[in-house]
Amino acid sequence: MSILRNPAVSGIGALADFFSLFAGRIGGILVTFVFIPQFSRLLGDDVFGSVAVVLSLQAFFLVSDLGLATLISRDTAIARGNAIALTAVVWMRRRAEAILLILASCVAAIALMIPMLAGAASPWSLSVGANVAMIALLILALIVTNVAQLSLNSLGLYRMSAATAVIGAVVRGAATVAVLRYSPTFSAFLQVQLGVAVIHFAAVRWLVERQCGPLIGREPLLHRDAVLDLLRRCVPLTVYTLASAAAVNLDKTIVSGFISLESAGTYFLATTYALVPVAVLSGPINSYFAPRVAHARHAGDRLVEHRLALIFQLVLMCMVIGPSLGLMFQMADWLNLWMHDATKAARVMEVAPILLAAGALSGTGYYPTTYLIAAGDNDYLARLSLVCGVSVLVAAVIFASRDDLTGLAWSYFAFYAAGFAGLWVRMTCLPGGRPLVRVLIIAYTIPTVVVAVGYWAATRLIGTIVSDVVRLLLPMTIGSVLGMIAAAVVFYIWSRRTAVREPSFGTIQ
Repeated sequence: MSILRNPAVSGIGALADFFSLFAGRIGGILVTFVFIPQFSRLLGDDVFGSVAVVLSLQAFFLVSDLGLATLISRDTAIARGNAIALTAVVWMRRRAEAILLILASCVAAIALMIPMLAGAASPWSLSVGANVAMIALLILALIVTNVAQLSLNSLGLYRMSAATAVIGAVVRGAATVAVLRYSPTFSAFLQVQLGVAVIHFAAVRWLVERQCGPLIGREPLLHRDAVLDLLRRCVPLTVYTLASAAAVNLDKTIVSGFISLESAGTYFLATTYALVPVAVLSGPINSYFAPRVAHARHAGDRLVEHRLALIFQLVLMCMVIGPSLGLMFQMADWLNLWMHDATKAARVMEVAPILLAAGALSGTGYYPTTYLIAAGDNDYLARLSLVCGVSVLVAAVIFASRDDLTGLAWSYFAFYAAGFAGLWVRMTCLPGGRPLVRVLIIAYTIPTVVVAVGYWAATRLIGTIVSDVVRLLLPMTIGSVLGMIAAAVVFYIWSRRTAVREPSFGTIQ
């Protein structure tokens, strides 16, 4: 019997897919939360400040990738099950890889040529040029790997995507630590990161090509009209991703231009901690639902759209609110447990609460963005991101020049709040958006109240009668579990009111 016709098997498979995304994302975050403190200890504050800037640039370009990851994953989700449409998407992905390779190669070539052409007049040495070239190629490898892994998600191969993410992140981080123990230099860091990233990409790309199956016909890789059409489709998404990525990831680079690299490293650690709700929790949920939202929107199935919206937001709130409360109100304990350095933890706590509130707001507001992308409303996304991104970068320059990290943190809270409001307002203006917003408001408020009350009650009851780790984990866990129970009740009542027999959570394709 087909899995799609067996609700029990389908439900188990869907849950396995769902939780595998968390495993994959946590594997990726290992580099941040396990290996980065080791990088800091092995390299020292000054060199680690340079590494922090490189990691910020990686994060920037992973988001600002000409919109290719968003476009290709969306088209792959829509083409799933259609061999002809899937062939077109495969060629589009290959062209995207070629375009990115050309761009990265140009940057690397220029970086190597500057010191050789300018000679002693150049402020760059050949080693600096080589480092810049390696950074460009490393970013290329990470971008195309991300595109390939999102393609696996869009094909429904969540467990395969998660496994490759975990293996790649762990191997790259462990190999880097091993090399830095013997050669603690910036150049050695880049070399091992680049080598492992290239191998990782080759493996993931092979899996994607194999899973897409045989192609129907062949096309020139750099066909002029096809490349121009791809670039035209990328323009609004490029503006959207570029502005968003610049706002979220260039703050560390901007800060490093006005203050010491040590302070820049501290700010990097604060933003890393604060964005846990987005990076670890809401990101995998969005990765799971985004292909389904795009497919339902393309099929015009309004009932499935509403069901997906309700489940998406209910799950998002249950998974994000509890941990966010724990990270906020038990921040000192979490930072000391993570960093093992009370002095650094105290510096991080000066700005982390503000940034954490911003991260929680962003982490609970994924659905409007996913919906607008599925609806093809890329022009509005581009305009909103451009206005908000430019505004926050101007504010970042002003506050960084005054050495005011608190003001910088508040400017980023305003950035997330403005984007949050703009996305929700826009969704109400689209056809069919207003009924969705009413559904989402219910899914937003009820779990939030239940999780918050559950967390507060758990912290009062537990007190100091348990170990530190249990005291940190138990309140957020209890709050999240109570939120899930409330979410199940909300979904049950909504399903009954539709007066239509709905397929189970696992059968939503």
